[in-house]
Formats: sequence, structure tokens, C-alpha cells
Amino acid sequence: MSFIAERATSTREHHVDRLKVLVYGSAGSGKTFLASTTPDPKHTLVVSAEAGLLTLNDFDLTAVDVHTLGEVGAVLNELSAGDHPFTWVVIDSLSEICEVCLNYELDNNRDPRKAYGELAKRMTAFVRQVRELPINVVMTCKMDRDTSAIDAFITPGLPGKTLQKDVPHFFDFVFPLRTFTDDEGRVRRALQTQPVEGYVAKSRVSGLETFIDADLTSLFNEITKERTNG
Repeated sequence: MSFIAERATSTREHHVDRLKVLVYGSAGSGKTFLASTTPDPKHTLVVSAEAGLLTLNDFDLTAVDVHTLGEVGAVLNELSAGDHPFTWVVIDSLSEICEVCLNYELDNNRDPRKAYGELAKRMTAFVRQVRELPINVVMTCKMDRDTSAIDAFITPGLPGKTLQKDVPHFFDFVFPLRTFTDDEGRVRRALQTQPVEGYVAKSRVSGLETFIDADLTSLFNEITKERTNG
């Protein structure tokens, strides 16, 4: 039997079985609060690098503060080992962890270009390892405006051009968290799933509305529905 015949499968058999999501937005847009909206709060871990857990004090979620690369590595190693009860991990935020890493590299490299190169290698490896965790992963990130092209666009905010360009490729979903004011003057939050209005966004699952509720349970149910109906 040929290699192709032995390994070939139908593309219909390939589905998203766990969410790997990068959510970016401005300060105060509700990125941290998203952790309270998973469908399994009892088994949700919040890894906080921003000391911003106050917004979650009405919920009983498991959280761990990290301040150094060693602490980040210890959490990741434990999650990778699999001896834990968690089905969701929310890393808040990737931008802050990158800044911690950048400060470390700048302290240890006289040449800033080398520091940024080491940053890109370290954080790319980190994102890859997190992506491969056999649980649902949500990372939050700052928002930035990229003006290097003719048309400026809004993108996840990470230090260094390499990270800003490469990191979104590692996720199945990249969603800006948008805020709107409705006709009654109430602020509404939504995840944007398509690249419109100058925002970088993507979804590897078709059929999502351009704007969906900023709720991870709703997103998970929608993806599950797509998988079941596909």
C-alpha cells in the first residue's frame, strides 16, 4: 500500500476540537473579564501577568500571578505535564509576558537587535508550546496600530515587528474585542471574527457572524455547532 493511500483521510474528518484564541483590545475593553465566560469555570485557570484580577472578583476562578520568566515557565511546564484539572487556560496577557522577556533580554544583551531577536525566538517557542496544550487556550493582548504599510491597520500589540507579524499565525482564531454604544446609550462588547474596518482578524471556522457576543461559552457552542453540522 502506498504512503498516500495509507495516510489519506477526508477533510470532512478534520475539526476544531479545542479553541486556540488570541483576543486583543484596548485597555478597559474587557479582555480579562472574558475569563469569566468560559463554559467550564470550575476548571478554568487564569494566568495573570498584569495584576488585573480585580475585574474577576465576583467569580470563583482559579488564578495564578506570574512576574518572571521562571514563573511563566513553571506554569507552562505543569500544564504541559497534564497532571492538572483544567480544561481552559486564559493567559492575561501575552503582551505583558513579552515585555518581561524583552526587559530580560535587554539586560543581558548590549545590542538591542540581538535582544529583539532573542525575544522573538523565546516567545515564538512559548506560543507554540501553549498552542499544543490539549486544552482550550485563550491569550489576551494589547491593541496596536501598524502604520508601516500604505494603509494603516489595527493589530495585536506585541514588541518587535517579527512577533507582531508571526504570532497571529499560531492561532485558529484572532479576534479584536470591540466596544459599541447602542441606541439606548449602553456599551456593548463584541468579538470581531472577520478582517473589516481596518482590524486584523481571522477564523479558521467558516460561518461565524462578523460580530459575535464577547462570550467564550457562546463562541465554544457556535464552533461545536459548526463541527456537528459539518
